[in-house]
Amino acid sequence: MPKIVDEQMREATRHRIMREAASEFARLGFDQANINVIAEQAGIGKGTIYLYFENKRDLFLSMLRSIAQEQLAVIRVALAAEGTFRQRLERLYRAFAHLAEEQSDNFNVYMSALYGVNRAFQSEATRLLRDYVAVIALMLEQSQARGEIRCHSVEATALMVLSLTESYVLSARVLGQSEHAIAQQAGHIADLILGGIGTGSS
Repeated sequence: MPKIVDEQMREATRHRIMREAASEFARLGFDQANINVIAEQAGIGKGTIYLYFENKRDLFLSMLRSIAQEQLAVIRVALAAEGTFRQRLERLYRAFAHLAEEQSDNFNVYMSALYGVNRAFQSEATRLLRDYVAVIALMLEQSQARGEIRCHSVEATALMVLSLTESYVLSARVLGQSEHAIAQQAGHIADLILGGIGTGSS
């Protein structure tokens, strides 16, 4: 029993470090972020952080992978087979709106690795982006098999769906819109995507 508790505490500390790291990396970028400050914010000794991560780069990569796993889990739930294609698009859009609000540091760090100040990690972030596209592509294949939509290139359409939902949410956030205001536009965005793809009945 003590061993299990110890492992749980260790994992909780590891997650706390990554959460504080996300905040620091989102605020300052990888180069300017200080690993000692991250340790202090996580409530551990400066040397203790190296019991969990080899160096700052290892911390960033571990954090990025953890963010991707969490976001992929949310995306998979949003795109579960229940409901129409339009309903699944709305759920995907609302999931991004929620992630951008509730996990803004994680969301910003991931996007900065793709496009911003943390582009030194772009190759890793790109691999994660491919995972996102693959999950959406699976949903498209299911919807196409049901006759709900027609798409000539599933991968290109999946990338379009990801871009239109994720980028729209990001832009709306930059413009100061709340999660509630962004989420209210889910139906409109779903209709725009449907219009671009074309339905199986048309």
